[in-house]
Amino acid sequence: GPAGWRLVHRPVVDSTQAVARTLLEAGEGSPVWPDGALVVHADEQTGGRGRHGRPWTSPPGNLYVTVALPCPEGPRVGVQIGFLGGVALAEALGQLGFEDRARLKWPNDLLLDQAKVAGLLPESARDSDDRTWVLLGMGVNVATAPPPDAVLYPTTTLNAHGLGVLAPEDLLPPLLTRLAEGVRRWRAEGFAPVRAAWRRHGHGVGDPVRVRLGAETVTGVFAGLAADGALMIRDPGGAMRTILAGDVFFPARQGDA
Repeated sequence: GPAGWRLVHRPVVDSTQAVARTLLEAGEGSPVWPDGALVVHADEQTGGRGRHGRPWTSPPGNLYVTVALPCPEGPRVGVQIGFLGGVALAEALGQLGFEDRARLKWPNDLLLDQAKVAGLLPESARDSDDRTWVLLGMGVNVATAPPPDAVLYPTTTLNAHGLGVLAPEDLLPPLLTRLAEGVRRWRAEGFAPVRAAWRRHGHGVGDPVRVRLGAETVTGVFAGLAADGALMIRDPGGAMRTILAGDVFFPARQGDA
């Protein structure tokens, strides 16, 4: 792994997020602060979850990893790490032959040909010295995917896309390399390059979008990311709205399969 990054592998875990949290609380993060990271990689999870605590089935054959990154700026800045992780994952898939077919769906999903192939879950944590870290959980459907009715969107796997049979171990090295590069650049230059890269890989920028916020539904055109990573929507009246959290739906365009 990248210099200063501590890698921990476990065959079966409750969740990689829970293991990473426990290790940090025990003072077993990376010895290098703030440039290091702790990586927890598992073959199988028994208690994986997605956004809003939704269960995430985690059988063997897929990639389950949490990268715990120091975040001395505090948890509010940590939101940016979710977007950084998405960009690194899209770039790693590009390196494996998927070119630019992987698209990032706001805030924390990755799509292949309009179906969900990966999810990211950024959460904040504190270590034994009371320092802030961000746990970036990533689950990638390499061999199997949850059935479509188990999530809000259609699902797919990397291996359904005809580029040969991949193992989780094929994806981990390019992902960690891209992520380490991205984190270095983010620390040096801030969110602007992350935001620009996300927009290049972003799904549906310029398209009609519908966002469900509890009881309210907002519609308009997806205008990209705000400076803090919020979703920007231009509403039918031309006003710009920023949304921090919600479930996003892109109506099928004419000509889309």
